Amino acid sequence: MIEFLVKSVLNHNDHRIDLIRMTSGSGAYMEVINYGATIVSIFVPDKNGVLDNVVLKYEDFSQYMWNKALLGATVGRVANRIAGAHFTLNGITYNLDKNDGKNSIHGGFNGFHTKIFNYQTDGESLILSATSDDGEGGFPGRLDFEVKYSFSDDNVLSVEYTASSDKITPVNFTNHSYFNLSGRKTVITDDELKVNATRYAESGNEFLPTGKILPLAETAFAFREYTRISDRMAMKSDNLKGYNAYFFKDANHDKNMPLASFRNIASGRVMDTYTSMSGILIYTGDFLSETFSPFEGICFEAQYPPDAVNHPHFCQNILYPGETKKDTVTYHFYIIQ
Repeated sequence: MIEFLVKSVLNHNDHRIDLIRMTSGSGAYMEVINYGATIVSIFVPDKNGVLDNVVLKYEDFSQYMWNKALLGATVGRVANRIAGAHFTLNGITYNLDKNDGKNSIHGGFNGFHTKIFNYQTDGESLILSATSDDGEGGFPGRLDFEVKYSFSDDNVLSVEYTASSDKITPVNFTNHSYFNLSGRKTVITDDELKVNATRYAESGNEFLPTGKILPLAETAFAFREYTRISDRMAMKSDNLKGYNAYFFKDANHDKNMPLASFRNIASGRVMDTYTSMSGILIYTGDFLSETFSPFEGICFEAQYPPDAVNHPHFCQNILYPGETKKDTVTYHFYIIQ
């Protein structure tokens, strides 16, 4: 049984921002604010039973109102970049917010990471909801959106996204938490990563897909077995020291097998990521700044392919009127000795 604790942490534009703590029967807990349906902490035990926060957080809640790094935020309508800030759907071209140079990113200036969500609890889960108006960010249709967080006694965090629209529109939701399983101010490049995929999306200097889907083989992107991240980084030849790479789920992927696994040997903590979506974008926090240092956290952004609306051969996630779309992401935390 989950125990909920709610407290007001700040006012923003005459709206109350609440912190909701969800504590499981094991004593582990996570905290969410209703601004951006943002995860601000996840406290899970290490191999000695010590609880530590394994996601990066701001100590001052007001910093979440200017959350440039999108720490813990729920991202949409469309996660990641859309090239040229436009796309064509059913013969109509839609021009989007240009909030990443000439491109659009993470739903534009008023994406879900900027919204104050309504919320309720159902005894076991926290359910947050918000609406994006027709034309917001340039996207068609009024979009009703809900994110549901569940946290179990065995340290499984489940995230469920539900969306409906009155017009045909692309959708792609993700969570932008930066994980650091050490629970300390360390870099994640000495930790080990495993990705159960065989293909990734080639990207250019603006981190946009070129459209090519490449085999991992023995490239710098091959993490088929647990490998220290820095060891593979040394093999890279592109313009990024770390990773901002989308890995496609294989067609025959076993749903009982995590798509990505991450472990910190010193603490004994491991995190497995599962998703109903077509793949995962892994970002090693190269551009973290100010409060944080580069590589202090790593994102596991389960999502559909970046810029899919401009690459017809990519897996599309188009929402039609009268339809309800659901997708899930599960993070399972556990210990190895």
